[in-house]
Amino acid sequence: MLTIAASPRCNARFGARLATVLIAIGLAQLVAACGASSVAARPAVCKLKAQQAIARDLGIKPGSIAYTHSIANNAMPQCAFRARAGGRKVVVTVNVDNGPQPYFRLGRTINEATQIFGAPPPGFRAPEGLSGLFPFASWFPNTDQLMAMNYRVLVTVTVGWPGAGRNAEVAVARAAAVPYLPRPHGPLNAILYP
Repeated sequence: MLTIAASPRCNARFGARLATVLIAIGLAQLVAACGASSVAARPAVCKLKAQQAIARDLGIKPGSIAYTHSIANNAMPQCAFRARAGGRKVVVTVNVDNGPQPYFRLGRTINEATQIFGAPPPGFRAPEGLSGLFPFASWFPNTDQLMAMNYRVLVTVTVGWPGAGRNAEVAVARAAAVPYLPRPHGPLNAILYP
């Protein structure tokens, strides 16, 4: 059996190299950990273009608008954009429904909202058609909602803005809806009945 004894000078160099390697590994792990704690990716339903459009309409900076995504009662994704404008809280919630037959469902919703049997209840206001969006885009004043579709998705924008008038609510709802309604390419499902 052969035994080799290292000199004290060799042990010192080895110890220094070992310390350098361990420090480098520790720094690499620290940098990796910092990178892992970066901000989570923006949910697809919370479009940056919608946030920017809402900010333009409200006359505020896009960074001052917070957003949260969730699943709505209709089991579809939605995003709530929250801001302060003119000293008041504004909440614009965009629900993106990619279920079948958006054309038919929007038409049915409008028809049901206008049906009154007997005298209209106090404060009743029928849906109002909005030009410049896709067919049958409507503002529902009783619920402060805009509904529109591009034959592929049905978008519902609900505005919570206490003290704002109808025109201001419709404008911010329209601004929020447009980024979700690109002009579709290819065949469209425009069949009115199933």
